Amino acid sequence: MKLNIYKECLHYYCKIRRNKSWFNGLPVFFRQKVLKKFEIPYIEIFITTKCNLKCKFCSNMIPYIKTQINFSFDEFKHDIDILLSKVDSIYRLKLHGGEVFLHPELDKFITYLEGIKKIKSIRLATNGMVVPTEKILNTLSVSKTVVQISDYPEFSEKAVKLADTFQKYGVKHVKLKGQKWRNMGEIKKRQTNQFEACSIKRCTSLYKGKIYVCSRAAMMEARGCHFYDGIDIASDKRIFRKELLNMYNGLHCKACWYCDGDTEFAEEIPAGEQML
Repeated sequence: MKLNIYKECLHYYCKIRRNKSWFNGLPVFFRQKVLKKFEIPYIEIFITTKCNLKCKFCSNMIPYIKTQINFSFDEFKHDIDILLSKVDSIYRLKLHGGEVFLHPELDKFITYLEGIKKIKSIRLATNGMVVPTEKILNTLSVSKTVVQISDYPEFSEKAVKLADTFQKYGVKHVKLKGQKWRNMGEIKKRQTNQFEACSIKRCTSLYKGKIYVCSRAAMMEARGCHFYDGIDIASDKRIFRKELLNMYNGLHCKACWYCDGDTEFAEEIPAGEQML
């Protein structure tokens, strides 16, 4: 099944407006169907591969990456500026890791994104174990950024305390409950490509100047599994748009042959289980 870009954009637009009526979606229809704007629904951007946890079944395989790094603000700004020169809008942009609250320049990332009109909403994911500095808390309190707090059974108490801190500072946040993880398996070729069946095909990811079908595919590249799936954001605008549409349609997804994804083929497992 292909990814319906219009419906995905409409989905995130309605979440921003907190209104799912058909009338509320007219601006999206007008921009895409009448003005022919090139808009993308969602993208995750890695700002760090450092993490304070070692989740055994981490979907991004972070514990198994030999060298974990923070990307600089300059690298981030460079890639964001190039990407935004190729698209007309991004409905949701998510800062991704690793654990983003470990990044020493996080306030710069948030402040920069805040001033970009093409970016309709911002998300930031945390495992709930790190209480950010007061500087970060104050930056978030005046931002449209929504922090998504994971709730792993083993660390639930800390996640609750973090949510209380956000409440105190007026930081917009959501606390995930009843999370279900799946063991996406080893990196070895399957009998079928899992793109169509996988729910995270909508989680397009930007890593080191290239866009991948999801963050796991990007981390496969980081681990030396070269499927050549990444779309270079520095390519010609016309070529970039064509290639991104191809990705949404299931091309540039060779990594999906080497992963069980979030599908019925993947075993359901406890969220956040740690390595021994």
